[in-house]
Amino acid sequence: MRIDIHVHLADAENMLAAVQAGTHSYGGPLARALRRAAAGHSATSDSAGRINERWAHRLAGWVRESRLDKVVVLALDGVFNESGRPCPEHTVLKVDNDFVCDAAAQHPEFIFGASVHPYRKDALQELERLIRKGACLIKWIPSAQRIEPDNVRCMAFYEALAHYGVPLLSHTGVEHTLGHRRSRYNHPRRLIPALEKGVRVIAAHCGARLFLHEPSFFTAWAALAVKYETLYGDCGAFSVVTRIPTLRRILGDPVLRSKLLYGSDYPGAPSPAWCWQLGVSKMRELSRVANPVERNLCAMQAFGLPEDVFERAHRQLGIGTGAKK
Repeated sequence: MRIDIHVHLADAENMLAAVQAGTHSYGGPLARALRRAAAGHSATSDSAGRINERWAHRLAGWVRESRLDKVVVLALDGVFNESGRPCPEHTVLKVDNDFVCDAAAQHPEFIFGASVHPYRKDALQELERLIRKGACLIKWIPSAQRIEPDNVRCMAFYEALAHYGVPLLSHTGVEHTLGHRRSRYNHPRRLIPALEKGVRVIAAHCGARLFLHEPSFFTAWAALAVKYETLYGDCGAFSVVTRIPTLRRILGDPVLRSKLLYGSDYPGAPSPAWCWQLGVSKMRELSRVANPVERNLCAMQAFGLPEDVFERAHRQLGIGTGAKK
């Protein structure tokens, strides 16, 4: 079964709330529309809900028409302080767990990926609730959520993840979409306590850098992937010129290759036009693939991603059921 473990849904209602609170900071057509709506006080929960429904419906269609079987759609919890208090004033983006869970229930192409901030007072109860609702993993962006993964407040959460056998998908490397501050929280070494507790950890982006002037955490991830059996990485947003050398290094190492899982980071997956290593003819061929889900899959195959990388989430982590015929 081919699974993309790293796909984002838009939660327009929460994005609108962030615009109104002044914490929303991204560009793009949806963000601009939400800003205009918020400024004119013309957006309603119903209109935001329709945006969510259209996004999910279109994405499900793309998955259905692609050679993927399923995608893991991801929630993102808000920011909480060390006392467990929610901090909406610092929450740049929130994607509600129940919204993502409902989308997964409505679309068989989706698998529910939850997000629980480990500092919340009810973190363990919320984790258990979402597991009962079918969460296949927990997603963190430590820098954006202000989570220090090696903080003592995370230890009980790790013990629960290990107990239930639920993987942690945690961003590693500098984060750009939600701001690069606190990128030190995204260092793979901060995930060692989770690994020591027996958690299966997936380091999103394998710590690879996007821009050449910024620090790369890839070497640290590679060393830890060799040392810890339960550490994996995904190739989210790897179809870009600066990350292709890292991808080739992973594919050239049998141990690292065995730890790689397929993830696109849609809609953050770059256009194959950024991958001049493919050559002009192949870049043009890929640019004609209208379905962005299929296009990223084709690009990764063009770079030599073997079939077991697409299937590893299902075979080794037990994510997903019911492959396409």
